[in-house]
Amino acid sequence: MKRIATTIAALLAMAAPAMAGHVATLGTGTCGTCHRTNLITQHGGFAAPVCQTCHDSTAAEVKETIVAGAAGQAYTCSSCHGAESHAQKHPDYMANFAMYNGVEPTYGTTVWTAPTGYTSVDPAAKLYQLCVKCHSSNGLGATTNGVSGVVGPSGLNLTDQAWEFSPTNRSAHPVVVTLNNQTGSLAPRALRTTEMKAPWTNVGNQTMTCADCHEFVDSGPQGSGIIWSLKGTNKAWPYTVAGVSTGTFQTMRSNSTSFCWNCHNFSGAGQVHTTGDHDGVKCIDCHIRVPHGGKVSRLIGTATSGLPDRYTGDGKGGYKPRVTAFKKAASGSYSESSCSTNCGEHGPISGAETW
Repeated sequence: MKRIATTIAALLAMAAPAMAGHVATLGTGTCGTCHRTNLITQHGGFAAPVCQTCHDSTAAEVKETIVAGAAGQAYTCSSCHGAESHAQKHPDYMANFAMYNGVEPTYGTTVWTAPTGYTSVDPAAKLYQLCVKCHSSNGLGATTNGVSGVVGPSGLNLTDQAWEFSPTNRSAHPVVVTLNNQTGSLAPRALRTTEMKAPWTNVGNQTMTCADCHEFVDSGPQGSGIIWSLKGTNKAWPYTVAGVSTGTFQTMRSNSTSFCWNCHNFSGAGQVHTTGDHDGVKCIDCHIRVPHGGKVSRLIGTATSGLPDRYTGDGKGGYKPRVTAFKKAASGSYSESSCSTNCGEHGPISGAETW
């Protein structure tokens, strides 16, 4: 998606009669999704009819747009702001996040619930504070079960990352807090040292940043070099080929390019991943598609009614997990009684976690 936006909110409908002659519509995943405050303060029509916002402008691109325009013509963000990608407009987000303001989510105590609010942080002290300013209910509007109503460049709904990284979740990558401080996590919280690659071997005591997994470059969807802005040697997830939103799912024996192995050590991942009768098991038969954080330990998905379609294998509910319930155990101590499945291999278990 090379263009910075599709359209912004309807100035005519939401402004005043003085704005007559301008036509625009509101799409999802556009500039207006995050730049709502700017639209109100800088574009006049939302709070009060201020034609002079554009018509008294000395900016060449604004004057050229007005001259070339006509009554009734649809105007988009790119009419004045150009057809640059998001990365071209904001190339220094990750490296210089402290130049921008962000938000700090406030969390309750219940597993898998939305933040109770957001506090402005100016400037941002941590990268995630900048990212969740937009990639959460703070920027996306109301979210349900971790999923927003805004469709992203992949064609799937964007998820609420402040919700996903909540310290009260049963599982989450350590972005907001370390794994040892993940209050919603059941013991044992951290993985074993042998299950991680350097520099992530101080298990339980480290935090990571959004930039450890994602990069912001000027190509591909939303200015990303690869779908979901993945970085590292391996970029394929959950399919065997990188950069696709559909395809052949990775399995326990066909995952050499898996994005997970940039940090996780497959050879030390324990018997669940290496046992012979799991050779043909797909990664998303057990794990959620969006691996930021989840309601069940170890980023496990369960084929139960509480699992949002967005977190299933295809992101649409068309391929659900094989696990139906899960019991967390110490790495190396899992057995067939640690989970129940709908594939006939594991029977019912009690006292387990589900979505």
